[in-house]
Amino acid sequence: MMQFLSCLREGFRIAARHKRLVLVLWLAPLLPAVVLAAMAAANLGPALGPSLFADGVLDGGWFVVWSEFRSSPLDALEPILGAGVVVMVLLGLALQVVLSAGVVEVVLERRERHPFVMGVRSNLLRFARTTLLLTVGTALAAAAAWAVARGFFDLAEARADGRLDLVGVGAAGLVFLALWLPQRAAADLSRIAAVRHEQRSMTRGYLRALGAVLRRPGLFGPLTASFVVLPVALHLGYFLLRSPWTPATAAALALLLVAQQAVMVLRALFRLGFWGAEVAAFRRLGEPQLCRPRQARRTAQPTAFVEPAPAESYTI
Repeated sequence: MMQFLSCLREGFRIAARHKRLVLVLWLAPLLPAVVLAAMAAANLGPALGPSLFADGVLDGGWFVVWSEFRSSPLDALEPILGAGVVVMVLLGLALQVVLSAGVVEVVLERRERHPFVMGVRSNLLRFARTTLLLTVGTALAAAAAWAVARGFFDLAEARADGRLDLVGVGAAGLVFLALWLPQRAAADLSRIAAVRHEQRSMTRGYLRALGAVLRRPGLFGPLTASFVVLPVALHLGYFLLRSPWTPATAAALALLLVAQQAVMVLRALFRLGFWGAEVAAFRRLGEPQLCRPRQARRTAQPTAFVEPAPAESYTI
């Protein structure tokens, strides 16, 4: 437990030394958000207009309002929930690769001049390969979680007990996190090792990092859990403070916007602190060369009896 707290504390110390990068991590995700907002404005503006639905969106019970809107003839969410979500996910993934390529170089604190730009230039392609591996692992974790949920749903139907549906959702969430969090930590650890040692064997590094994470559950278990718990607690606290309050004036809307962006800035600080904590954990492991390519094996040619010259070696 002390190791985990030490790494987390060191991570936020690293983040505090790079305040401008916190602003980058805050502003960059606005790109996919702006794209989705533009699609939403184009589709929802004419449909909503000055209506009861539009007034209800500003209230705390937004889920009920949107559910009623989805079942009404005015529903215009299909393009947003279809193509809009796909565009946002693809943009978000591409953006995360670019940001992580620069962030790792910064938090390692090796370069004094333009570390973020240099990191993006040198790390982008190998980080993209790791993202592909993590995407495959995420899909497998999601499939396992869905199988667990499906089993509970069938059991709930057979026993006519709706409580089992809720148990199934909870169990599926735990299964997904148990399978995904070690993979997420392994992806980040392999990226840090690749940058630190200038190596490019990302698949091998990913698998080695996964083994290192699984062998140190006391360190990486609470560390990766904190990466989920802290942002969830931040958003839950905001939601609890926001829900009872309905903005009715322009000043109130402006204040709400400021509060929302303050939450996003804190979330960006968390992200940078988590990267720093993983760097601290990597150093605690002794900075292993996880992405080192397999050493070429050499075999000696048998020495002839008639010719006592030394045998030559060949690379397999």
